[in-house]
Amino acid sequence: MNIKIDSNFQFSVVSIQYTATGELRICLSYDDFSSGAHYQYSASLGNSQAEERPSVSLLQYAKSYAASANIKPNTKDSYRLMCNHLEAYGDITIDKITTAYLQDFIKYLQSQGMKPGSVRLYFQKLACVLHDAYKNGLFDDRILQRVKRPKREQEKKSFLTETELKKLAHHHLSEEYNNIQSMFLFSCMTGLRYSDVQGLRWKDVKRNGKHLQLEFHQQKTDTYERLPLA
Repeated sequence: MNIKIDSNFQFSVVSIQYTATGELRICLSYDDFSSGAHYQYSASLGNSQAEERPSVSLLQYAKSYAASANIKPNTKDSYRLMCNHLEAYGDITIDKITTAYLQDFIKYLQSQGMKPGSVRLYFQKLACVLHDAYKNGLFDDRILQRVKRPKREQEKKSFLTETELKKLAHHHLSEEYNNIQSMFLFSCMTGLRYSDVQGLRWKDVKRNGKHLQLEFHQQKTDTYERLPLA
């Protein structure tokens, strides 16, 4: 919409929209034809829609999000466990969530004797749920941004020696564990994740000149990889 004051001045309404946090945001432009100047202004007019957000259970929303077809099966297990912890901690409607509620959820996870990595994992899954709720206009993302998340700690990594691997390779297991033993040793020798080894087929073994290589789709990174074998 244009509002022309006279031959030298004109105001234009560029946009009027509600943000996901419930604010009414208006953007105006101003043209001074006498000088050729152009200005643009924007302003937010309060949280006019905040009270109109529906009361949706955080736990039910999280369970629905976890059931999404776009989430991989292994990741769904992490969401399922996060939902179990959320239920034990205490459900709440999304419109009632505060920074203190989220900060206390981290403290609850820590009180369960979890390692820092597990605490970060479960809170990250909850953050993904809340970000989806934000995109659907149900949550103010600024609340999540104010949460002090647990720091990543340097963890001492342990690994099997070549001697230990050889000992495992020659150890006889019952028939039901033969595949597990073979997959574990293959992972150790190639550095592949279990999720990638589990999906390998003979058709993934290709010849590259005189050598063999694996050509496969890596699950975690969603990329196509080539791995020399011999």
